[in-house]
Amino acid sequence: MTFKLGVGLFTGQIPPSSSRTFHQEYQDALALVRLTEAEGLDSAWVSEHHFSGDGYLPSLLPMLAAFAAVTERIELGTGVVLAPFHDPIRLAEDFAVVDQLSKGRVIAGLALGWRDEEFRQSNIDPRTRVGRTVEIARILKLAWTEERFDFDGKYFHFDGVSVTPKPYRVPPLLIGGFVDKAIERAGRIGDGYISSRAEPERVAAAFELASKARAASGRDGAPLVALLQNTFVTEDPERDWPTVRAGTSHQLGVYAGWRAGTDVPGKPLEIVPPSEEDIRKTTAYGTPEQVVDYLAGAVKVLGSYPESHLVVRLHYPGMDAEPAARSIELFAREVAPRLREIAAGAG
Repeated sequence: MTFKLGVGLFTGQIPPSSSRTFHQEYQDALALVRLTEAEGLDSAWVSEHHFSGDGYLPSLLPMLAAFAAVTERIELGTGVVLAPFHDPIRLAEDFAVVDQLSKGRVIAGLALGWRDEEFRQSNIDPRTRVGRTVEIARILKLAWTEERFDFDGKYFHFDGVSVTPKPYRVPPLLIGGFVDKAIERAGRIGDGYISSRAEPERVAAAFELASKARAASGRDGAPLVALLQNTFVTEDPERDWPTVRAGTSHQLGVYAGWRAGTDVPGKPLEIVPPSEEDIRKTTAYGTPEQVVDYLAGAVKVLGSYPESHLVVRLHYPGMDAEPAARSIELFAREVAPRLREIAAGAG
């Protein structure tokens, strides 16, 4: 069993009240990724949105290329590329180049997208998002493995196309989603499934759904599985809580603001933060002992699969690098060894 621990998502968001610059935000991300590798963790992950008032990272492969240039060992994941907004051939090329730069360390995560404004500004009918994503997943695999290939789908058509260079290794393809149909789709078309901020019981059920769909499609073995989890480790929970609360309030409040119809022409982005109770409920926050206790249930589920990733977010919008660096160090030194023991016991 291979249980891996990563840091992310790095999203490059800057709250409107912050004095941070995007140059500073991106440089801090590079420093934190270097630290992630130096502390013996396994991966770093980025995530994508477009047309966002807080500058949510829109270009994942350029950022992963920068990560590749400052690291030597850790895997580099997209959690996730919003597939419908991309040309599949260009996406295959970009992944391949970054995989060559990193000597085979890329993990390709895809998802459908959901925000209407992104579809509107991209001039894409949101009703086509499932079909586009399924075709793009198939095209990526063909592009990375076949010298030349034809493809005749509903949305994309290629005749004798050759994508070069090929990746150093064929990147594992993870598919994200929340509802059962999306999870089953991940089992059918991807190498695995990526989940986010869910109770261990739901995580276990989702992974089982993906596994059954994979088997039903005639594919051998268990899927690769991954879980994204808000986390923060501190020696002084009282001191750091206001910073973490502000960062998670923005992180989660952006999604609620989008769902409320803001961040569109005539309606500036409005942050609609969850309650403090909800933030505490969904964040593995506190001392190393408290964080281990919170994550133990999910780790037991992850550890029962041949290859799994737990990706902990330790840096939040508006947060300086220094508290995030302290948290990465504490997580790597005092939490990670205990989580690896738990995962090993579940395997």
